[in-house]
Amino acid sequence: MKYLVLFVVVIVGLMVFKRSQQRPIHRTGKRKALAPPEPMHACQHCGVHVPASRCVWKGERPYCCSEHARLG
Repeated sequence: MKYLVLFVVVIVGLMVFKRSQQRPIHRTGKRKALAPPEPMHACQHCGVHVPASRCVWKGERPYCCSEHARLG
């Protein structure tokens, strides 16, 4: 039992030592600005919401894929 406790103490000590040796990460410079949110459109066939850039348009109606656009 005493060897198990000693083993645990040594492992915890090594973990603490290793963590103290790591360099902290300092972020320098400006952060990148996030892109503005994109409008979402519901597919006219199944109702799944899709970003405007990925919509398949048939006339004025948005669809999630070309198959749903074909089916209407």
